[in-house]
Amino acid sequence: MVSQSKEYSKGMGQAVADRTINRKVFQKLKAPEKVIITLPFIESISLANEIESFCKNKGLIIDNHKILSQDEKQILIELNVTEKFHYEKWSDVAKRVALGNTLLHPADQKEEYIGLHYHLQNATVLLSGRHLQHGDSNQPTRNMEVFTNCATSAMSFLEFYLLLNGSGVGRCMDDAMMVVDYRDQPIVIPVINREHADVLNGEVVSSHDEASARLLYKNHTIHYFLVPDSREGWAKAIEKIELLSFQKIHRDEVLILDFSNVRPRGSAIHGMQDRPAAGPGSLMLAIEKIANLREAQMLPWRSTMFVDHYLAECVLVGGARRAARMATKTWRDESVLDFINLKKGGELWSSNNSITVDHEFWNYVNDPSINTKIAQHARLVFFEITKAAYYDHTGEPGLINQDKLTQNDLGFDGYLDGNFACSKKYQLENETLKLASNLAVNAKMLRYHQITNPCGEITLNLLGGYCILGDVVPYHAESDEEALDAFKVTTRALLRVNLMDNMYKKEVTRTNRIGVGITGLHEWAWRRFGYSWVDIIDEEKSKPMWLMLSKFKRAVVEEAALYSQKLGQNIPHTNTTIKPAGTTSKLFGLTEGAHLPSMREFLRWVQFRSDDPQILEYQKRGYPTKVLKTYSNTTIVGFPTQPEICKLGMNEKLITAAEATPMEQYQYLMLLEKYWIRGVQADGITPLEETGNQVSYTLKYDPKKISYETFCQTLIHGQARIRCCSVMPFVDSSAYEYQPEEAISKENFLKLIEKIDELGENQEDVAQEHIDCITSACPIDFKIKE
Repeated sequence: MVSQSKEYSKGMGQAVADRTINRKVFQKLKAPEKVIITLPFIESISLANEIESFCKNKGLIIDNHKILSQDEKQILIELNVTEKFHYEKWSDVAKRVALGNTLLHPADQKEEYIGLHYHLQNATVLLSGRHLQHGDSNQPTRNMEVFTNCATSAMSFLEFYLLLNGSGVGRCMDDAMMVVDYRDQPIVIPVINREHADVLNGEVVSSHDEASARLLYKNHTIHYFLVPDSREGWAKAIEKIELLSFQKIHRDEVLILDFSNVRPRGSAIHGMQDRPAAGPGSLMLAIEKIANLREAQMLPWRSTMFVDHYLAECVLVGGARRAARMATKTWRDESVLDFINLKKGGELWSSNNSITVDHEFWNYVNDPSINTKIAQHARLVFFEITKAAYYDHTGEPGLINQDKLTQNDLGFDGYLDGNFACSKKYQLENETLKLASNLAVNAKMLRYHQITNPCGEITLNLLGGYCILGDVVPYHAESDEEALDAFKVTTRALLRVNLMDNMYKKEVTRTNRIGVGITGLHEWAWRRFGYSWVDIIDEEKSKPMWLMLSKFKRAVVEEAALYSQKLGQNIPHTNTTIKPAGTTSKLFGLTEGAHLPSMREFLRWVQFRSDDPQILEYQKRGYPTKVLKTYSNTTIVGFPTQPEICKLGMNEKLITAAEATPMEQYQYLMLLEKYWIRGVQADGITPLEETGNQVSYTLKYDPKKISYETFCQTLIHGQARIRCCSVMPFVDSSAYEYQPEEAISKENFLKLIEKIDELGENQEDVAQEHIDCITSACPIDFKIKE
């Protein structure tokens, strides 16, 4: 096969790639080079910043510069260049990712590399962003957590460890799973050597070092732990707190956690592309907050929510990612009513919260004639959920139909000894196995053992599990046969990832769970079948497309069985999904996962420092700019953007998310679940054996057009019939001075493009530090109004 490398979409795709997956490739010069440049003289702009910006854009690293001449118009400067760099291209990413993945099974590495590289090169396969970021020849020696999008955990210290590794984490907060009561924790004292660099520079203000803490509590039994400078070390510190709290006999004792060996703030983390370390201060502060829960008199589920929130804040301070979290609670718990309204104070903002429900819940909601206590409770829960979701304009808490999640309990009894979490990098303390065993026994007694990851596309064991994800882009395939091969190649690639060492090896071995997804679905439907949104939701009219999806599903099922047997694995419990695909879809301008396009044409506003010389360059080339009033020294530049689907000639047949009704979207989700998540046999009727995950989908509605009563009825008739879906209101952001994306008319879009083309090239060459909101973690506070 001859592969023609796909290129990122112009503008946003390249910028997203440079921000998220492309690595800098450095070239050390044998001898320094002298480079003469001319820069415009602008009195209000720092020359050092202008030179820095120029070097960053040209890929130059200098050790000094010299001004040769200067007048009122320009400056002639000599740069002493010692090193050059450039960002990877998509073809570079495809090579290293294919190499890293196929090295996981050396026996067929050469053969598998050819197929995976071909499909990555053509972007018919897009492994998840974590694979694209980290995949290389070192993959066989790394832990799987680095390559997992999301996970679950039943213990705070493991959730913290997973967040530190970059995974999003879901957690079940059912009362039955709350075996740790933080009112029973010991007196916890974080300490640090007074000569630590962060103490000397004022980054850490600590009341104690080890000696002073021991002196102060000399009449107490003291437990001491010197925290290692690693993710594993930080997680161990939390494990100590959680274990001693669980044992309920240490409340009058003292736990000293010594952070003297943790590297200072700003030090490079070599395993994370030299991102700066957070330093010990963030975790020390979190532990001080956790220690205060000892006297807070909270019920265990509530204090655990606070613990997990404080730890998530540490990860955010570390700058690794947004610390994506989800917390679920069963509708049957009496405490669920407090859980529903937990975030109203604004403090516990770091997790998305959902209520797990089932057919019994919906039966009680639908039939007011059933007047039992549990039925009354169910209707009250539904009322509180809908009231909060609708009137708070948050869409929270969500609803997950737990009984519809694929659950296969074969081998679950193997977890009852508590030994379900262990890797080469992290082992539980022997005493912690009792805590884990207690959780496993309680979990087995629950009706349902599965929840989802934070994005909702994978069904996972609530004790702990991972989602290993990859997308196929049939839109980029030249034929149905090529698309079919892409699904098989992705299936094999994900199964190889399950060979890696990981924390939940028992669960990975038991379930061998994978998630083969699709993105660019609407582009493919139009290009391959000529179907628009109206056609897609008409099951009979679009039956050829839906049957093709089931053909792809059957290919995944069959390939998973064959390749698992070859690798000596169990057949995967689940295999198909549709994930959000936010980052990977943006690389090529595609609709994201199963979602409709949000806008046809829009301005993507990007932040710059007001003294950045690039702003003048963009103004000269015709790009609109705004100086923000509410954010000091910040100017934004607007880049006209048009998604790929708007270039296909659909015209009036193109429907955006705002134009599709909620019930149309529920009908669409039901069809996706029928033909892709579960699938049907070749006869088009007989369902396959259940091996599906879920569709991650955000259904938007306009509260100005849909009343609260209609909203409730929509959930009853729609949400009750699918596995899970996030239902969110459209929010009018026009009152905010800064919006990452602003819809514009096609007429204005074309005028801007024409103007920009006249003045200079229409290409968004924004460097990585200017990309906002790629992971929904915006540095701007959008609550500040103009």
